[in-house]
Parts: sequence; structure tokens; C-alpha cells
Amino acid sequence: KMAGKVAMVALAIFSVAMVGVVHRHLRILSGGTTAKPSSIAFRRGIAKQDGRKTSIRALRRDSCTRVGSSMNSEEMVPAAEVMKSLKIRSTDKQTSNQRMAAQKAMEISKIAENPAILDVIFAEDYIPADLTEALKNKRLAIISRSAQVVSRLGGFIAKALLLYSTGNLESSKTALAEELKQILISLGPSFVKFGQALSTRPDVTPPEFIEVLSGLQDRLPSFPRETAIRQIEMDFGKSIDQMFSSFSEEPVAAASLGQVYKGTLMSGEDVAVKIQRPDIATGIAIDMLLLRSLTQWVDDNINIGPLKTSVLVPLVDEFAARLFGELDYEKEGRSAERFRELYAGQKGLENVTAPKIYWDTTSKRVLTMEWIDGVKLTERERIENLGFDVIELVDTGVQCTLRQLLQDGFFHADPHPGNLLVTREGKLCYIDFGMMSTIPERARYALISHVVHLVNRDYEAMCEDYYDLEFMDRKVDTQPIAPALANFFDDALAYSVSELNFGALIDGLGEVFFEYPFQLPPYYALILRSLTFLEGLALRTDPNYKLLAASYPYMAQRLLTDPSPQLRESLEELVLTNGKLRWNRFENLLNEGSKSKAFETDGLWLLLDWLCSEKGANVRGPATKELISILDGTVLGGVRQGLGSVSVSLADRVAPIQTPADADSVAKAESILKFMSSRLELPGLPSPGDEKSNKDLSEAPQLLPSTSELREIATRIPPEELPTILVENVRTALNGTRVAITRFQDLMETPGGRDLANSLATGLAQRALARAVRAVTSTTSGGSNQNQNSDVS
Repeated sequence: KMAGKVAMVALAIFSVAMVGVVHRHLRILSGGTTAKPSSIAFRRGIAKQDGRKTSIRALRRDSCTRVGSSMNSEEMVPAAEVMKSLKIRSTDKQTSNQRMAAQKAMEISKIAENPAILDVIFAEDYIPADLTEALKNKRLAIISRSAQVVSRLGGFIAKALLLYSTGNLESSKTALAEELKQILISLGPSFVKFGQALSTRPDVTPPEFIEVLSGLQDRLPSFPRETAIRQIEMDFGKSIDQMFSSFSEEPVAAASLGQVYKGTLMSGEDVAVKIQRPDIATGIAIDMLLLRSLTQWVDDNINIGPLKTSVLVPLVDEFAARLFGELDYEKEGRSAERFRELYAGQKGLENVTAPKIYWDTTSKRVLTMEWIDGVKLTERERIENLGFDVIELVDTGVQCTLRQLLQDGFFHADPHPGNLLVTREGKLCYIDFGMMSTIPERARYALISHVVHLVNRDYEAMCEDYYDLEFMDRKVDTQPIAPALANFFDDALAYSVSELNFGALIDGLGEVFFEYPFQLPPYYALILRSLTFLEGLALRTDPNYKLLAASYPYMAQRLLTDPSPQLRESLEELVLTNGKLRWNRFENLLNEGSKSKAFETDGLWLLLDWLCSEKGANVRGPATKELISILDGTVLGGVRQGLGSVSVSLADRVAPIQTPADADSVAKAESILKFMSSRLELPGLPSPGDEKSNKDLSEAPQLLPSTSELREIATRIPPEELPTILVENVRTALNGTRVAITRFQDLMETPGGRDLANSLATGLAQRALARAVRAVTSTTSGGSNQNQNSDVS
């Protein structure tokens, strides 16, 4: 009985609160009052103006100007006329055709959007106060929707509060998450998408809820073809027959915000035409208004778990801005073009593509793009039937995602199965650019530095990274978090990179985020969503696939070849310990970085430039010692190899390996020579088994072939062409050598280069002298021993 009373009281409180929220909004809409700053506003930030406190939201509203309406409503069908035609008594007999006609009229009437709402939706910056202003004439719709939201969410919140008060909340989280999932689905696309957004926020969402909400999918029926055609004709002011020579009878895809038809332009190109749901904008606008009010009430009144320190209203505002951005199809078209320019066909991403946009038939609510004939990346059997490997395609997606996240900072934030297609040519095609995001440059470098600190197990430095990553306000002391990171990562790092599972790592780290006052920026949540999707996709095909292992070559390549001061500092932190170069880490970086499809040997020249500069002075000393060891080992190994072909005993007498340091030098030299030889290029010669025609022999550089491979290649080249190809290759090799020598000479003329050269010369001379002394001493000692043995005998 007591529990029942608590539940009823909680429900009553929430219902009254929601009624108050709705009443307050209606008064604001009617111009009767303005909103008072809430307690959460005082907690999270209050600006002082003219000696009094004012909410930041109000200051932002007052400082911004409204964007004028550009919509034309001359052709809009009056909703009243349509509603009048639908006022038919239930006892009247209607034919199915009449009902269908009435339904079509209703759908067409919904195209008549409120221009003020569209101003807010299509504005560059979303301002919540502008949305309130734009919804002034939607009081009845707000009341109706509020009642629906309160009736479905009120009971859930009351139940959660009851379980919390009785101490049973922890054991009931999974059941509550399932219940919330069904409620959000019943409330429509706005709330479904908000649930999806919550599933990517481990800082405010319990792990049990993340697991359940990540499976949210919206299900909406398609709207009639006539409605779609009417919207196209309204936006362009001409009939569809003037724009398309064909237009499919049924949509080829339908989603929460729009649906896609296949068409053919008058110029003959096949296109995909995405048309926005005519009734979606106003509904989403009302939902965002109510969702903001609801989360404001939660921020003010509920202090459970992460809600003690986290605030939901900024999350809702960010979500609303992104959702409104998805409704602007011109913005999506620009995003598609930018994505195509940055990534499609670039080095290392030759198999990445994106559709072309046709601007003559694109508007805010209609998007026309190139038709892509392909299969979903999740359709393994169909992909294999086309002759392609799913894992290779996923690796391409991983490399493209890393390039988006860590290099250019402009990334596709919604790579679900329907948005990644495999074309008949084996290319990975990204589509649907409504949800894009950007990462600030400082945060991109901080992400790579964070990985370096993780490898070094420098948890205090990781805590410092959270400021640059914008995970925490600089006023918050992050040092108490270091022990929690150590407890988690010490266990995780017991495995090698190739064994780490990204999804499991994020799940564990999410518990740390949930426990401490993290406030993750939107881009980070979208990064997790992108990468976990790709790893999950690969695991379906290969249970042993590890995303981190596939990502590491790109990270290593960036550390080696990126000249930015931030990454040079990270490289220094990684390979230096107490002023000594950690050769095993540097060698691992070389080996892994060279596996990256984006690896270029020019990047190693940039590394040498830095090493000889003033900024590389800290690394130059330790690196010089290692270079001396490697060069000495190269000479020693070369002499031993040459003499060993004649006599092993002669090699041992003339060039003995006398100390462990000698053995280490030879081993390092062999490793470096193997690395360099495996990456020497011999332009013009195809690899064995290559089916290209002889005309294509000089197109792509190949790795240096073995002697037997060279013989095989020579047999496949017509004798009359062999001299020409050899001459071209020799000329190319000589030219490359000449350029390298010139560049090296210029480098040695710099102060750091001269310092490096002098140190190398001195170090090698000392080593040679020491080896000569040891050889003489050994010979003398050996001769004395032989004489003694002779005397004895």
C-alpha cells in the first residue's frame, strides 16, 4: 500500500509539473510572460547583466536576430477546407474511393508547413527561443501532444522513482530500459531518435539502457506517391514531367524523415530522389519544444546517478539542432559534395565513393542524387558472389573513418547498414549525409595523444587530455579519476592490441564515464557509434576481427609522418623514456605505420627534417646513439656476410661478434634493412601473376621483386620492349637517387644536420677503434696461448 501511494504521489507530481510546463509554454506563446531561469540554470551558468542575473538562454535569444521567411504559400491548400470535407458522420456510408480521396487530401494539406517553423529549422544556428516564437499558432497541437507524452512517460518516471525510493532500481534497470524503448517507439520518430542519441551517451545513460536503446528502430508507413509529386512540384514550380522522364510508382526506401524514389532525369541519368515527409517538420518542432521542457523538469527535480552533475537540456538542444539539420536537404547535398571531395578516391581510399548531387532538382525538401547500384555491406553472401571480401571492405571503411575522424575532422556520423553500399565495381559507397559532424583540430590531436598516453599507461596525462577533448570543464579536478582508469586499463592492456575488442573496451570505459562527472561532446558519442558499428559488422564475418588492430597502422603512420607540433610531441613521449630511445617502440611504429594504405616514404623525410631541427633536439641525441649502433651493425653484418661466403671461420676472425651490444647492433641493422628493402619501389614492373596488358606495365609501382620473380617478369615482357622498360626504370631509379642525395645534403647543411653528422662520425670512429683494439687484444692473447700450448707440448 505504501509503495502504491508513493507511485501515485510521484505520478501526480510529474503530471502537475507537466501541466505547469505546458501552461507556462502556452503563456509564453500568447505573449503573457517569459520563462524564469530555473535552478539548473544557476547551477550550470548564469550571466550577470545590469546588476541582475539573467539566464544565458534569454541573453542568447535577445542577441540573435530572426531569419526572414522565404517560403511562398500561394499554392498551399487551406487545411480548413480539407478538414471540412472530412467531417462525415460515422453512420454515413462511404465508398473506399471516397475515403482514399479524403486521405490524399489530408496528406496534401500537410505540405502547407508554417513558414516561421521552417525558418527555425533551416537557420544556420538553432535557437530554442525562436522555436517557441514560431509555434505560437500551434496551441491546440501542443496541448494534444503534451497529453500524449505525459500519459506515456509519466507512468514510467513514476515507476522509476518508486523503484529508487524502495532500493530496487539497480535490479530493475534492464526491465525499465525495455519499457522505455517501447514507449519511445509509440511516441514516434522524434523520441525514437532521441532514444538512439541517449544510447551513444555513456556519460548520462546507464549501461543497461545503452544496450537496449541501441536497438531502437523507427517504423513509419510510406506516404502516397501523389503527395511526393505534389511536394516536388510545389518546391520547383513546374510539373514533374518537366523534370523527370520516369519516376517510380513505389518508393524504393522509406524512413522516419522521408522516402526515396528512383527516377530518370530528362538528360538521361538515373537518380535517387529523396522527398521529405510533408507533415514531419511541425511534429518534430513540437516534440523538441516538449522534450526540452521535460528534460528541464528532470534537470531541476531529479538528482539520481549522473543526473546529479550532468544536465540534459544542452543534450536536447544539440540533438534538436542535428535533427533539424537532417531536415535541410540542401545542407545534406553540400555535405555529400564535401565528403566526396575529401575522401572519395584519395590515396589509400581509392575504393571509397559517394553519389553525385544534381542541384537543378534539389531543394530544402527534395534531394536528387546519383543512383548507386549496389548491395548493403551487411549482405555477405551477395558481396562474396560478386567476388569481393567483406573484411577488406570493412577495413576500407575503418581507414576512411579514421581519416575522417583524425585528419580532416568531417565525418559521416550515421553509418548504419542502409548507408554503406558495395558497388558492382567493388567500391564502398557512403550515402545519406543528413547526420554529419565535425571534430575540432585540437580534439583530433588530443585523441591521438590520448592513445599514446594509454600505451604508456600515463593515466594522469590521460586525465589532462580530457580537457582538450572537452570531456570536462577545466574547473573540475580530474586527478581522482586516474585510479579508476588504472584499475580498468591495467586489466585491458594485459592483452596485446591485436587481442583488444573495441566494443568491450568502450563498454568498460562507459562505466567510468557514468561514474564520474564527464560531459561528452556530441562528436565523441558519434565516433563511438561509427566505430562500434564497423567492428560489429566485421565480427559477423570474422569472429576474430579486432578494430584496434586494424586501426593501429594508421595511428602509427600519423605519428611518424605528421609534422604538426602536437603529434611530434606525442611521438617524443612514446619513443623516449628518461632520455633514452625505446627502439622496440620505434621499430614497431615503422613496421605498423608502413602497413597503412596512406603511408608515404616522403613522410619519413619530414621525420628527418624534424629530427635535424631545433624542435627535435630532445630526440636527436638518443636517436643518434641508435643510428650509430645501426650503422655499425650494418658494416659489421655486411663484412661478416661477405667473408662468410668464403669462410665462416675467416668472418669470425676478421669481424667477430664480441659483445651482446654487437649482436644487438647487427639485429637492428638487419631489421631496418629488411624494412627498407620491402618498401623499395621498382616502377614499371608488374608483380608475378598480374594479368594487366603490357601497356599498363608502368602504371603502378610494385615492391622490389626477387630474382626468380624478375626472371618470370622478364619472360612475360616482349623482347623488343625489354630494353626500353629497363632504361626507363634505371633512369627513374637514378633520378630518385639523385633527388634523395640532394635532399640529404641539404639536410646535413642545417645546424642540426651538422650536429647529427659529427656525432655519427665520432661515434662510428670510436666503435671502429674499440673493435680494432679488441681484435688486436684477442689476437695477441690467442697467440700467447698458442705459444704456451706449444711449450707444454
